[in-house]
Amino acid sequence: MVTAQGRAPVRPPANRRRQIVTLGAACALPSLISVAIGSALQHFDSEDGGRVHVILHLVVTLAVVIPAYFVSVHALRPSTPRRCWLLAPAPMALGLAATHGLALLLPFRPGLLSVLVFSLPSFAVAGAVVLRSRTALLAAVGTLLGVFVLASPLRAMQREAGVQDLLRGADIPSRSLLRPVLSADVLVTGVSGDGRRAVFVLSDRADIYAGSGGLGSGFDKAAVETVSLGYNDPCGRPMLSADGENLTTSPLTPCLPEPGGLWSDGANRYVLRRDGLTITLAAAGGELNTLSGSGEVRQAILATHPATEPELRPLEGWFPSSWLGCLLL
Repeated sequence: MVTAQGRAPVRPPANRRRQIVTLGAACALPSLISVAIGSALQHFDSEDGGRVHVILHLVVTLAVVIPAYFVSVHALRPSTPRRCWLLAPAPMALGLAATHGLALLLPFRPGLLSVLVFSLPSFAVAGAVVLRSRTALLAAVGTLLGVFVLASPLRAMQREAGVQDLLRGADIPSRSLLRPVLSADVLVTGVSGDGRRAVFVLSDRADIYAGSGGLGSGFDKAAVETVSLGYNDPCGRPMLSADGENLTTSPLTPCLPEPGGLWSDGANRYVLRRDGLTITLAAAGGELNTLSGSGEVRQAILATHPATEPELRPLEGWFPSSWLGCLLL
């Protein structure tokens, strides 16, 4: 339709906003799913299966990209009916590239803040494609630059939010209790608390990657560590121990003091009082346990230190476990 002046009527702003929202959502969905799959596979990655993960990532992403492409064509058809099928892949590709670039600076977590931040590049590109003006292009570029500039402070905030989410979800009363014993031979596979202490279950790495059984089945609990506030009597209360399949409690008998605030039973169970904390570490017996020797257990507990951010990241889990995590991760 053409007016008397020979110019096409200006499209109502509501229609343009609807186009931007539809196109932005169609471009953001593949980007979010692709980044989410990559983030989840990276978090739960094992020593093998990398090729399977890559194939799974590509297949799922393509399965979402195909319907999103037709939605993009439909969104662009009112303004560009002739070239919409050629123009539709452009915002999708740009959104995917910008989102994966952002993921290098700000790891994706399935919380509200991550979804909003990782969706912004797609909506910014959609606005520039639909409006096709210098102002829209400058706004899109400014939005993209702003998101990348804010990635560093957002990452710092989400790091703290992830730690607080872990504390709330595991019922651990203080961040100072996050001192898991770390070793090249074992992996922390369970974190819990009871409002007074933190409990870390450690499993044999070789046993996990050999596929001999998941958590709770087979020989999987190589050791268990507890961390509590204050200097508790190392000899007067039963300590949490592992027997390979279950967690048990037993007294530290005999309770022999050693230099440096350490007590032991002469075998594979130790109690350490350090930095206002009481730390216990008990390894399961058996030939399959990489921490079965008393020397390895003693060395591991003496090397304990407050967990750093890279050390805490695998403990936090990928899914938020509290309302704070759902909002800020």
